[in-house]
Amino acid sequence: MKFEYLKYLKENNQTIKVLNSDNFAFTLSFFHEVFIKRRNMTLKHSEMLQYLDDYLFDINQSYKNIFPKSAKEYLDDFSNERNAYLRKYHGKEDEALYELTPHVQKALEFLESLEKKEFVGSRSKFNIVFELLEDLEFETNFDDVQRIQKLQLQKDEIDAQIEAISSKQDLRFDNARIKEHFMQIDEMVRKLKYDFTEIEYNFRALNIKAMEQIITQDGAKGMVLGSIFEIEDSIRESDQGKSFFAFWQLLTDTQKSQKLSDLLENLYKIDAIKEFDQEKKLEDMKYSLLQSGAKISKVSSKLMEQLRRFLDDRVWIENRRVLELCKNIQKSAIEIKDDFPTVRDFAFMDDEKVKVEMVFEKSLYTVKQSSEFKKELSEQKVEVNIDSFYDIFFIDEQSLKRNISEILLYKPQCTLAQIAQTFPIKKGVAELVGYLSIAKNSENARVEEHSFESIEITDSDGNTKVVKLPKIIFVRN
Repeated sequence: MKFEYLKYLKENNQTIKVLNSDNFAFTLSFFHEVFIKRRNMTLKHSEMLQYLDDYLFDINQSYKNIFPKSAKEYLDDFSNERNAYLRKYHGKEDEALYELTPHVQKALEFLESLEKKEFVGSRSKFNIVFELLEDLEFETNFDDVQRIQKLQLQKDEIDAQIEAISSKQDLRFDNARIKEHFMQIDEMVRKLKYDFTEIEYNFRALNIKAMEQIITQDGAKGMVLGSIFEIEDSIRESDQGKSFFAFWQLLTDTQKSQKLSDLLENLYKIDAIKEFDQEKKLEDMKYSLLQSGAKISKVSSKLMEQLRRFLDDRVWIENRRVLELCKNIQKSAIEIKDDFPTVRDFAFMDDEKVKVEMVFEKSLYTVKQSSEFKKELSEQKVEVNIDSFYDIFFIDEQSLKRNISEILLYKPQCTLAQIAQTFPIKKGVAELVGYLSIAKNSENARVEEHSFESIEITDSDGNTKVVKLPKIIFVRN
């Protein structure tokens, strides 16, 4: 950290600018109240105005109108390009949405680290460092013999613990160690959420780069598509991308997700934790992580949406150009119809190998051979089964939604395969398509394109088939 670097950091770093702003206390205390304390990731424009108006009223009551501007003016200050404390964008609805930018979240994280804590869990932090160092040594420096010896030592330690528990020795954590572990979990979860925001912004920057390439490149479709695929590969193959998508795969895994729910439920059965964290800050940890991860995943998938739009626009432009050329040819033909060319070669096309078929080059009409048919008609009685006309069934999406809701009453999330096990599919592919339609139009459903599952269905004739399709996950709202 040299003098020049720190001087540049003070003048240009957005996080330091937030901490050095005139309204530092008002701004960050408000953001902490509505986003961190109330556990909101995004807020609508009307909600932000309501919260900000109430907060201004309380502050001005206590400090004699220290902030004279309206809530709308302060909200515009928070989201303008100069400050950029909030990211303002439009979702599916017309109303604007707001969320914290990464540099503001870093400022809040820094301020939280300054708070005086009941005690510092040095032991648990050192244990984590020690375990990470051991894992690196085990996976990089040890040969096979050393790895087996290390695992054997761990096995011996586990056997010793089993013997100690069998002999009624008390090896459980005391209250101090329980609190240490809880504080460490809380800190890591909080930092993980802050990291998600930064990852999302990095992905957005790559998407903006892709959009710029789409707009500025005039080359062939293959060149543009190649550059876009390179950007997508760079997102997924970067260290950050690999780490995030591996985490997302773990978080959306059914067994891991259910295990995490059970662990969080059991966490608050511990008396020391219930007394230490009466607000239950980690109770909705899984859902907040899912929401944060889903936002990043959607940003990544937007690249494919931009690619589709690019192809549609490019095809439309090319078709329009073809129509313009045809019109120009027709116009030229009309202009020279009274003074047509007398030379044989009157039109040239450079660097193109187009086969032109003239009218007089076509073959003459060939008389078709007539075929003789028997004029006699034979009558045959044919029995037609009209029962199939009455065998019409209706797929009730409301009934399918009730099936999903019933399972989500007992589970935080479920897959389509699990729904099919509880409520077997008896109307064939049409009923399966009904579930797919619900997933497509729901914000609480996600399709894992890289993970597949097989679902057994029964059609209206009683035939059983197996359908393989990407994993579809429904999440409790």
